[in-house]
Amino acid sequence: MVVVGGSFGGVNAAYQLRRKLGDRVDLTLIAAEPYFTFIPSLPWVMMDWRKPEAVKVPLGGPLGRRRVRFINERATAIDPAAQTVSTAGGQVLGYDHLVLATGADLDWSNVPGSDPAQGSVHTCFTVEQAVAARQAIARFLAADGGRAIIGANPGASCGGPAYEIIMMLETALRRQKRRHLFDLHLVTPEPFLGHFGVNGIGNMSRMMEDEFRSRHLNWTTNAALTQIEPGKATLADGAEMPFDLAVLIPAFYGAQVVRDVNGLGNPRGFIPTDQHLRSTAYPNIYAVGVSVAIAPPVPTPVPVGVPKTGHMSEEMAVRAAANITAEVTGSGDLVDGLTLPATCVADAGDVGFYIKADPFLPPRNVAVLRRGVRYHYVKLAFERYYLEKVKRDLPSMHFGW
Repeated sequence: MVVVGGSFGGVNAAYQLRRKLGDRVDLTLIAAEPYFTFIPSLPWVMMDWRKPEAVKVPLGGPLGRRRVRFINERATAIDPAAQTVSTAGGQVLGYDHLVLATGADLDWSNVPGSDPAQGSVHTCFTVEQAVAARQAIARFLAADGGRAIIGANPGASCGGPAYEIIMMLETALRRQKRRHLFDLHLVTPEPFLGHFGVNGIGNMSRMMEDEFRSRHLNWTTNAALTQIEPGKATLADGAEMPFDLAVLIPAFYGAQVVRDVNGLGNPRGFIPTDQHLRSTAYPNIYAVGVSVAIAPPVPTPVPVGVPKTGHMSEEMAVRAAANITAEVTGSGDLVDGLTLPATCVADAGDVGFYIKADPFLPPRNVAVLRRGVRYHYVKLAFERYYLEKVKRDLPSMHFGW
């Protein structure tokens, strides 16, 4: 049995499979990075409020203690007919069940000039990107004034960090008593603030508008960025936005290893699944987390993708492992892996927001929104708990105490 991916979905799938199936299966996890990164903390790394090493856990030890073979190499090819996975180091592993928690590749192609490699823009999906952004943000905060655009390209599906970053910048400047010297502008393809790719949650739009107005943050919705040049962003309507700092969230592709397999992914490389998270093309391949294809609940004037939070990825991993266990043991019913709850805590520098939606996509049975200083500390506590969870395979905990 093979799991590909070392983030929320992959690590939890491996732990769950070992716990449920014990020694009746050989279990291998393949990941390009040697460590698990708590990605929700990368905005703190960008602000220099957290050191990079504090949000990472080396995977070799924790996986080895649970008798999960760890291969620290990139998965390069999947052969569903032969039921094998190949790695960059030349290893070929057979599988009876395969779990793909392969995440996504960043797609900067729809906005020329927005790729951070070209030097004008920063982003926040790896530790290295966060460290590069941290240096740019430090220069911005030390300047005598400036303009920042924070936001997302058309098609982006992970806009939450942009909200966190712009409010953290505002908090830092206000603490310096220099907020009045800076213009901070959110540029988002969402049709309204707080849409988040799921048509909003409860009264999130009103909550976000109130928050932005109280912080004197500017915003442009239905924004289709078309070009980034040094110091200038251009929108589809011809509007030009000068900037001294730009942090953008790109659209996603499915991972290359998925895109290379005929029929496994959709045109963007995400994996269509049935309700039990089995690939519709190859039933012994399961997908969890960002790799799963989920259609937006409603069309939007500018494309916006559906996010998959860390909580959702973990929920998918737990349910995929339960379904694989049912298939291996021949006992128990398969469970629904797509009608998911989601719980999230977003930090705004000095306060935080608690968001709970069940199910994640509308219509919902539960939609809870809370704002307060306590949720800033809840996120801090949860980060520390989750890093320990990865080290020790602790029980899940998602703010619902």
